[in-house]
Formats: sequence, C-alpha cells, structure tokens
Amino acid sequence: MNIVKLHATTSTNDELKSRFRESELPQLTTIYTLEQSQGKGQQGAKWVSEKGKNLTFSVLIKKNLQNLSPFLINQLISVTIVEWLKDELQIQSKIKWPNDILSVRHKLCGILIENIYAGEHIAYSIIGIGLNVNQEEFIDLPKAISLKQITNREFDLEKLLISFLKQLKNNLRNPIEVAQKYTKYLFKFNQVASFISDSGTFKGTVKGTTADGKLILETSGEQRLFTLKELKWIY
Repeated sequence: MNIVKLHATTSTNDELKSRFRESELPQLTTIYTLEQSQGKGQQGAKWVSEKGKNLTFSVLIKKNLQNLSPFLINQLISVTIVEWLKDELQIQSKIKWPNDILSVRHKLCGILIENIYAGEHIAYSIIGIGLNVNQEEFIDLPKAISLKQITNREFDLEKLLISFLKQLKNNLRNPIEVAQKYTKYLFKFNQVASFISDSGTFKGTVKGTTADGKLILETSGEQRLFTLKELKWIY
C-alpha cells in the first residue's frame, strides 16, 4: 500500500487530488496527517480534530468505478467502516444517513467523498475519512465520541489505518454486494425519528433510501423523499 504520512496539511482530500493531477498514483494511495487545518465535512462544514489524536486521511479509488453511482460508493464506504469497527474492534455502530457513523448515538466518524468524472462515468474517487480515535474532549461538540472514550483504550493510529485499508481493499472486490448491506446498518431504520425542515420539526419513520441517495420517510401514512439539504436529524 502507498501510504503517505504528513505531519500537517490543510486538507488531505485536497492534497491527494493535487498529487494525483501531477502524477499517476496507484489504487488505494492514502494520505494521512497528524494535523489538518482545513478539514472538510458535509455541506461545507469544517472537520475539527485534535493534533495527533485521530485518524484523518484520504484514499484514492480509481478502479472498477464504471458501474458505480455516487451513492453506491457512499454506501460501500459507510458499510466498510461499520463492519471494520465491528470485526476488528468489536464496536457496534450505525450509519446516520447519509454517512455519519454513530456509536452509542454519538458521532464517531465522518466521511467526505469527492468524485471526479470522465464524461458520464466516475473516473476516480477521493474518500476523505475522519475517525475520532484517542481524543478525550470535544469542546462545543456534545455529539462527538472517540474510540478511546468507548473502549477506555489507547490506539496506534497507523495500525488502525492499515487494518482499515485491508478491509476496504477486500470489499472493493465485491462493491455492490457490500453496498447492499447499507440498510441493515441504517440508523433508526423502521423506527420513528425526529427531523427539522424548512417547515419546522416533524417525526417520520425511516424506511430506507432511494438509488440516488434520498432518504425515504413515512409521515402521516405516506412516503416522502428528502435530500440532505432538505432536512436535519434531531437525535
């Protein structure tokens, strides 16, 4: 595996994209850093991480993407993380649509995927992942949690990274099969959850997702579809 360790960078996603434009990089090239000053989250949010305490990294996927949609890639990565946490660390977690990884109802991991197209098909994907590992305090982030807080153990960051990349490499052999398990791990699946939309707060039963990534909610006896920009979870 081609793993590049940086002591500091602005964004591992941006760094990996820049290097890939300059020269050919092998599948699963990974850049990880001990300090990220401009980490990115969903919808322009900033990912905040204490220096040297967590795994902040980006992975290049550039093979066998022709038949994969953006949401299917999202499902693949989300399921890979959940199953890796379960298999390797014995930590139970769920996927809060679309791709926040929760454990004990707190955010353990975030994902930001940037897809680059060649014509109508995805040429390569940059998978940005932020996993809270050894951090013990999250100022102004009451919904965050780390592996250390869950297990009371200190983890070796590089060993965790290599372990995860091995699982990802294995799952890329059957990406569609892995992605189809997304609903199995979906937070609040077939349960009532609370949300905020432009029209106010409401409750709905989570029924799954569409092929293009919309959330299916059942409210007042009918099913409605929502994009990420249209609602926010209350949990």
